[in-house]
This record gives sequence, structure tokens and C-alpha cells, in this order.
Amino acid sequence: MNILVTGANGLLGSAVTAELIRRGHTCTATGRTAQRRCADAAAYVPADLCDPQAVQALIADIHPDAVIHCAAWTDVDGAELPENRERVFAVNAGGTRNVAEACRDHGCKLLYITTDYVFDGTDAAPYPADCERFAPLNVYGQSKLAGERAVLETLERYFIVRTSWVYGAGGKNFVRTMLQLSRTHGTLRVVSDQIGTPTYAPDLARLLADMVETDHYGRYNAVNSGSYVSWYDFACAIFRAAGIPVTVLPVTTEEYGKNRAKRPHSSRLDTGKLAEAGFAPLPDWQDALARYLALEQTQT
Repeated sequence: MNILVTGANGLLGSAVTAELIRRGHTCTATGRTAQRRCADAAAYVPADLCDPQAVQALIADIHPDAVIHCAAWTDVDGAELPENRERVFAVNAGGTRNVAEACRDHGCKLLYITTDYVFDGTDAAPYPADCERFAPLNVYGQSKLAGERAVLETLERYFIVRTSWVYGAGGKNFVRTMLQLSRTHGTLRVVSDQIGTPTYAPDLARLLADMVETDHYGRYNAVNSGSYVSWYDFACAIFRAAGIPVTVLPVTTEEYGKNRAKRPHSSRLDTGKLAEAGFAPLPDWQDALARYLALEQTQT
């Protein structure tokens, strides 16, 4: 297949690009910067997805069979600044609409990555893939929900994939932050009342590649398997697996008090629809964490 990956310089986009190349697909990567940071084996084209004419020209030139749309504004707290709101929606909603319209006009599939933050996190039960009880608490979630709606309004053939707590090589993430803080702090305070599932980017990339090779369209939730945990539980697991003696203190979101954006207390996502569609579930998050830590050790 000929596949275009947007946001290919980002944490997930770079993992997706590498997975597609490993499978032998023709892969074109695009990002905002002139220079690539993704896999060297992919053709790279800088592009402004907020410019509808530029997006149309990009799709017309590459004529991909599918687009995996990873590009997004992901700075959740930065999105809350009044001066950033317009830009956040331009990227996450407007850019997504531009990509969806170009996919419609040129007859290619679209796989759109979105977030658990489209929900307010008040449900006790996990959110199913087709849940529509949307109530995002922050600008980032609102903009990603607008992106979902742009896809639904524009296309008949689409994948919408919600995920949460993504980490991996090549970018800022919770695991790397915890490891860095452990070098200078013997005690850390970590939020214990936000519950979800960590998601390892290479595992998610494998699933996205599996999806785009099929016509099993629809909305899906995709996170690593295993029990739901809090950020506190995840931090404890990181230090335990890494063999680092750090004291981790559980605190409430209110006690932590450092985030500008409100976060959902429950990011529990029900991934059952994956198996129903014939997709292999992601591995257990503890297995994924061990693989990531092993990779980190080889790079330090």
C-alpha cells in the first residue's frame, strides 16, 4: 500500500512510519518542520495541514491508498492559554477537516487518532468505542472531538481510534519524565485519582497498521491490555521495573494542583470492539513497559 503519515515527526507518528516501512509499504511522512525526525527510509514532505489547498495538493501528488492522521496539538495545558485556543482548533479540528476532505476527494481511506479526553471521565464503567456521551473538560479534548465530527461529517470510509496515556521513544512522555525526576528527587508526588491505561506507541502503531490494511471501518478504542491503573500506580510500576529506589506519594488531582487543564478522573476505555473486528489486542501494559525500559537502557 501507499500510505501517508501526518505528524510523522511526533512520538506516535514516528512509530507508525517505522512499522509501515518494516511491513514493506510505500510510506510518505509529513510534518511541520523542514527536516525529518522520523524513519529515514520514508519519503518526507513538509506540509501545513491548516492550509486546505496545500493539503489537497499533497494528497493529489502522493495519491495514497490511505492516510494515518497522527498530527495534532498535544500540549494539553498549553491549549488552555487564550492566545493558543484558535491555533489548537485550527490544527486539531481544521487540519483534520482538511485531511478528511482531501481523502474524500481523492478516494483514500483515513485513520484518525483521537483521545480519551473527549469524555469527562465521570462514568464508572469503561467507555465503549461507540459511546457518544461526549463532554470534554478542556480545550484539547474539545478540539479533538471537533476533529472526530469533521471526519464523520466528511467521510463514509474512516477509522477513528481513541487512545490514552501514550509513551514511547523519541519524545517527551510520562515514563521518561519519571526516570529523569528520579535522578534528582528521592520522593515524588503523583496523582492517584486519574485512572486509565498506559499505551506504548510501537504497540499502537502495529494495530494501526493492521487496521489500515483492512476495510473494517468504524470507531475503536485502543490501549494496552491489562488492569486499569492510576498515574500513581504507573509511576510505582516504572520504578519497580527499573529497579530505582524512589518513594512515590499518592495525591489527589486537587492536591497536586499544577495542571492548567482539567483532566477526566476516569479514562477507562473498553477495547472489546477490536477483537470483534478481528484485530489482535495490544499486549499487557506491564510487558510493554518492560520493553520500553529495556530500550531506554540501550540508549543511555
